[in-house]
Amino acid sequence: MPESIQHIENLVNHGRFLEARTKAEALLKTSPDTRLSQLYALALSKSGMPEAAKEYLEPVYKSNPDDPETAGILGSIFKELFKKSQQSTFALQSRDTYLKNFVTTQNYYTGINAASMSAMIMQAGKSRDIAQQVISMIKPDTTDFWELATLGEAYMLLKDRANSIACYVKARKVAGADWGRITSVYNQLWLLNHYIPVSGEVMKVFNPPGVVAFVGHMIDHPERKSPRFPPELEPKIKEAIRNSIRTLNAKIGYCSLACGGDILFAEVMAEEDGELTIFLPFNQDDFLDVSVRFAGEHWVQRFHDLRQKFSVRYVTNERYENFDDLFTLQSRVIFGSAVLRSAVHHAVPSLLTVLSEVDLRRSTGGTRDTIRLWPYPDRYVNINPDVLLSSVVEGDNGTKTPPVRSIDRPVQYLVLADLSSMKTMEKERIYKLINQRLDEELIPYADPDPAHDRVLMVFEFETSAMEMVRALIDAVPTHKKEPGLKITLHVGPLLRQEGDTKGEAINLIYTLSAVSPRGALCASSQFAALLALDAKRYEIQYAGIVWGKEQAEYPVYQVVLK
Repeated sequence: MPESIQHIENLVNHGRFLEARTKAEALLKTSPDTRLSQLYALALSKSGMPEAAKEYLEPVYKSNPDDPETAGILGSIFKELFKKSQQSTFALQSRDTYLKNFVTTQNYYTGINAASMSAMIMQAGKSRDIAQQVISMIKPDTTDFWELATLGEAYMLLKDRANSIACYVKARKVAGADWGRITSVYNQLWLLNHYIPVSGEVMKVFNPPGVVAFVGHMIDHPERKSPRFPPELEPKIKEAIRNSIRTLNAKIGYCSLACGGDILFAEVMAEEDGELTIFLPFNQDDFLDVSVRFAGEHWVQRFHDLRQKFSVRYVTNERYENFDDLFTLQSRVIFGSAVLRSAVHHAVPSLLTVLSEVDLRRSTGGTRDTIRLWPYPDRYVNINPDVLLSSVVEGDNGTKTPPVRSIDRPVQYLVLADLSSMKTMEKERIYKLINQRLDEELIPYADPDPAHDRVLMVFEFETSAMEMVRALIDAVPTHKKEPGLKITLHVGPLLRQEGDTKGEAINLIYTLSAVSPRGALCASSQFAALLALDAKRYEIQYAGIVWGKEQAEYPVYQVVLK
């Protein structure tokens, strides 16, 4: 296999679908190749564009219908379109593509998919015939996860409840804590359950792990006047966190890593063999100084131990500089990330907090307003440290000294419009819209790049940014088959100085835009997490990972306006 194709295959295998699509598209212009075409279509579908993937791969399949890899990918694309639109035509096309491949290759993967898709289009007899063939191909004493899951599905299609449950139970034991495999089987069961009876016992066996977002107080600073979370409460709070995690069946968590509640939550997740994603709001050294070190070096060591064990993402890599809006942004990103992860399981997450109710009642803004952003109030559990204190001080903790800042660098919302693939008249329409809004001061800052037909717009509020996005999309004719407008979204701190705006966030949005597809609205994981908190207005679809400087991973999502 040529090195360039191997590289694209590696990108796909590592979830870097946008980069794989971009590189494959460029290579196909000069080096047409069947494997390259397969990878391009797969990357398109996986990055949230199954329609474009279908349009591209169908001619490739028709010219070589016996190729098993092309058939398998096309079958999965039709299946994805069926899940997305619920149009029976796509289900039939998926079944026929899988079935033809199964007849040719006798591959149990395409066989079980052909059997299940037959059941979904109400061809029960055909479904049972194929399922029986699949069972005969797999050794009954197999210990392979996918073979066991396939047997479980095949027996279920045959209405052999006992054998189906037995195989699924064995598969679940083999899966252990591999939530990717567990989620894959659960999603298939969830889809099948819309068309054929799926045993409640089987659904329970593969019940997706609970997802929980966590925020909580730090250990009290030595200079704090009224106790809220003194160090002596640590054992009791940790035990309360453990009990809550078990009650919620939380196996996947999202949190920060400050001393106190965050580190206690992370340690419990580690002890319970959970999966955890840690968010830091800014540069690690600054975070340690602001949120960990004051409580003692043993907290710093615990921070580093957890830092090595779990995945860590930065809201920004820049320094703190006394901008507390980064903490607020971090909490919102934690909330939205949990929502996005749960959506993969067709479920909703929980919010667990360690917050003083007395403190929340007397505070204004800040944590109290952040908690109100949680979209599932019936899925919220608070551990109140007040009940563990011998006495609670109702007065405030003194007036907080205004932070000293040497720079102007607030959190800002970025919209990058790329017009380079648009026709001249369409570009003029977009530029006219942008200039009009600039004149009306509806865009606080814009940085046009006429040489590349790009315009970066910066807003102080998420709502203002999304209003601009809707206006841009509305300005493009909806009848166009493949609109040329490309919009990318990101959020982060920006330095405002002498009428100019700069910062890491600008560099990142240009990196993301370079691999975003035409006609798409793509967002960084930070911006996507914020939009996920408003499910009534936005649909968020995972599009892949982009690598930045120093091998940093940046998840990217496609956004659909409702």
